[in-house]
Amino acid sequence: MKTKRLQLMIMATLFLGVNIGGASVAQGATLQHKSTVVTKKPMPKSTVSTINVSKVNTTKKSSFRPLVTKPVAKPVAKTTSKSTATPTVAKPSAKPVNAAKPSTAAKPTTTVKTVSTAKSTAVAKSAGAAPKPVAKPVATGAKPIAQKPAASKQTTPKVVKTTEADSIKANTAVITRNKVGSVMTPATERIEHVPNVRVLLGSRSSDAKVTSTANMVVLNSNNGQVSTISANRGTSIGVQGGKIVVNGKAIDNVVTLKPANSDAPFLFEGKGYRGGLTLRANNGKMMVINSVPLEDYLYGVVPQEVVPSWPAAALEAQAVAARTYALHTMEENKGKLYDVSTSTDHQVYNGVSGETQATTNAVNKTKGMVMLYNQRPINALFHSDGGGYTEDSVNVWGSDVPYLKGVKDFSTGTSTSNWTVTTSRQALESKLNAASKGVGKLKSIQLTPLGKPGQQTSDRGVSGRIKSATFIGTSGKTTVDGDSLRSILGLKSTLFDFYVNHNPVKGTGKAYHNFTGNNDTVYIKGHGWGHGLGMSQWGAAEMAKRATPGDANYYQTILRHYYSGITLKKMY
Repeated sequence: MKTKRLQLMIMATLFLGVNIGGASVAQGATLQHKSTVVTKKPMPKSTVSTINVSKVNTTKKSSFRPLVTKPVAKPVAKTTSKSTATPTVAKPSAKPVNAAKPSTAAKPTTTVKTVSTAKSTAVAKSAGAAPKPVAKPVATGAKPIAQKPAASKQTTPKVVKTTEADSIKANTAVITRNKVGSVMTPATERIEHVPNVRVLLGSRSSDAKVTSTANMVVLNSNNGQVSTISANRGTSIGVQGGKIVVNGKAIDNVVTLKPANSDAPFLFEGKGYRGGLTLRANNGKMMVINSVPLEDYLYGVVPQEVVPSWPAAALEAQAVAARTYALHTMEENKGKLYDVSTSTDHQVYNGVSGETQATTNAVNKTKGMVMLYNQRPINALFHSDGGGYTEDSVNVWGSDVPYLKGVKDFSTGTSTSNWTVTTSRQALESKLNAASKGVGKLKSIQLTPLGKPGQQTSDRGVSGRIKSATFIGTSGKTTVDGDSLRSILGLKSTLFDFYVNHNPVKGTGKAYHNFTGNNDTVYIKGHGWGHGLGMSQWGAAEMAKRATPGDANYYQTILRHYYSGITLKKMY
């Protein structure tokens, strides 16, 4: 009996234990299920999207800011290796925003289309801040996303608007008279340090003198220090036996003299320069090259290319154009012994002696600002005066450059805008003969009369500049292209016409192209000065006078007017 009672007690105990344990397990399962539901609740359906996790993490961890000195490391997104989701980015534009005819050149793959609420005018006026675009980029939230290069598979960090005054227009879409949109370029395109430009000062076989107010180190071709020259000591440099000689000692085929204090200029043959001096033995001569930081180089360039008393916006536009042109030329001449010369073959450079406070301020104000097209520095050509209208590059040099298009020029009232040359038929015949273009005694000139700008013909460009003219004489006829004709006649530009025996100043302005054969007087009335491509310097000065008071970035409006479809970007 006791045994049976004991068995019953054991069985009851087991029964109660099983039920209690089952309840515990069931309760735990319910709690676990509730926890699972809570975890999944914010996400659609029943799985967590890895791409959404990536976006959240990117937003929180991104330290990217536009217009910084150094490239910013790309944020690390927490995604699984199996994820095949594609992040949402703004699609590249299929066509350029510019309303002009499409160019045959490669189009940017990173253009963001926007529509300005401001009306298009002949001279776009800036109020210091760019207008807000109506159409928003395809992005998460209100912040636009920088475009992703076509070859990259990584998500580009989001761009956060900066509050710096100099970068307002560079980071938003701006529509100008040409309806050109701003393009954001990847942060990887930035330059970490100000690059050095190699300026050829000349080539000589005779010795020269170098002096510095600071000690100068002498470096060989491997940048190894050879010696030190004391401050204010005159140093003799020359070339002998294929080596550079410093103070009578032959050192190496390439030698660099560099002031120990980078802020101290040196004197070469009595003229001051910043940076250092590289001497290269080349075919028995000594090439003298000034290796100078780009910004310091611009201090000596800008005052030679403009009138320092011009409005600040014009000086700043010239500083950006000169900087961009230098970078473009440095890329082209990377494998050569020097980048630029000191003449009009490139840009006029006069070292420290040519600097002025106004132009130095313009360089400093625009430090690192560069014009880009397809994410590369453009060939930022400029000329003195557009004569009322600039020209398409294809009509000047035969190559169609998309950012060098003819636009209205605002230069007025200067001697460079309108000019007249008086000559004779005999002198004209003599100049044609000297250029091997003689046709005997001149009878007539076949050339479309100069009309209003924008009416391109077979022999004149969109501005009216001559593409070709045909001279007919007693021994035949010859056709001369505009550039050659300008050179033969020694004229300021190719924007002109002939007035035989009719003074255009006193007459109706109608062109006369037929000769009488007697003592013909030939009047040549023209407009502008230079090749007519890119920015008109006098036109920029006139535009700058129209700037809204307090507009610190009007130079950008000037540049966007004269260079079509460009991007303004601070590179360092």
